[in-house]
Amino acid sequence: MPKKKLKILYLITKSNYGGAQKYVLDLAVSAKNAGHDVVVACGGTGKTGAPTGQLVAKLQANNIPVIKVKNFLRDMSFFSDILSIFEVWNIVRKQKPDVLHVTSSKAGGVGALAGRLAGVKNIIFTSHGLTIDEVWRPYWQRFLIYIGTWLTIKLAHKTIMISTETFDRARRMPCLTNKIYLVKNGVSTINFLDKPSARKTLSPEIPPRSFWIGGMGELHPNKNWSSVIMAMTSLPEKIHLVIIGEGEERANLEKLIKDNHLQKRVHLLGFVEGAPYLKAYDVFILPSKKEGLPYVLMEAGMAELPTIASDLPGNRDIIETGRTGFLIEPTPKLLSTTLEMLFRDEGMRRELGQNLKAEIEKNFSIENMSSQTFNVYASNTSDA
Repeated sequence: MPKKKLKILYLITKSNYGGAQKYVLDLAVSAKNAGHDVVVACGGTGKTGAPTGQLVAKLQANNIPVIKVKNFLRDMSFFSDILSIFEVWNIVRKQKPDVLHVTSSKAGGVGALAGRLAGVKNIIFTSHGLTIDEVWRPYWQRFLIYIGTWLTIKLAHKTIMISTETFDRARRMPCLTNKIYLVKNGVSTINFLDKPSARKTLSPEIPPRSFWIGGMGELHPNKNWSSVIMAMTSLPEKIHLVIIGEGEERANLEKLIKDNHLQKRVHLLGFVEGAPYLKAYDVFILPSKKEGLPYVLMEAGMAELPTIASDLPGNRDIIETGRTGFLIEPTPKLLSTTLEMLFRDEGMRRELGQNLKAEIEKNFSIENMSSQTFNVYASNTSDA
């Protein structure tokens, strides 16, 4: 980070607490500790009129000022999206930041445009995964998203990609090569509870000596929890699925659990500060349809957990099949087969967990992430 004191404004769409929000929190705290003036602007938890989420509480606990962007909604809304441009422009104009760092798709596009209109000279956009990878969308939507992504990167002065594959692909987009930087996420030391304490705290009603499959993440269709729930129908009774997280998909998942008579074996715990409890699990699973560079995989590695994840770009930077975990297509059948294999092979679980921890400690530290990001702030700005 340059020695000059900077005014840094971070902008993110939602204030629930997932990977993108953790990214903003970690950078904001690091910048504040380095002596810089830091403010975060964010929306609520996704819906119209929704309150602010856990990100705001965590920022305030670190004495970092927060501004709510009332027109930031998760889903597309023409009226709210237009209003959000003017709202963010007004925030930026009043704050007068030296650096405007925007993250997530909507905050990226809106923030980069508003920042340009307000005359900000150093706009940074972080992409947590290319939204054009959402293959379940119709082709026309994906084309429009591609154009929107290109415009966001063009409007920003610099763009950070957090995984190797998305970095390479973004650099192949027309006229953007010199704007793209690669900075991978990182994690700090975690104070884990031991397995008995973590299990007693999380879900004491699960029978002793049960085998815990664990997941953490928002209850949202992107996270694909339904496939793991369906995989549970063909797994031994001793296996329990324990998911930490909250979200709009809860009612649908609860119905799926009930319809398949899994109420005693699938547990939706809601929002919990999950990382300290990871040692409760025997296997960690991340079945998402889309990811950036997931913090939860790094945290699972720090807990030495054998891990199964979707075969996605960011996950490939962390997991190598057979050495640090398994990357698979997250269908119920493949999930069930891979989970049962790990259930029956304790030696393999131990080896995978140890290898993953070594990988995370070597290549994914929060110190590296922060210093490399601050170097991007300090690098020469291009208006190309």
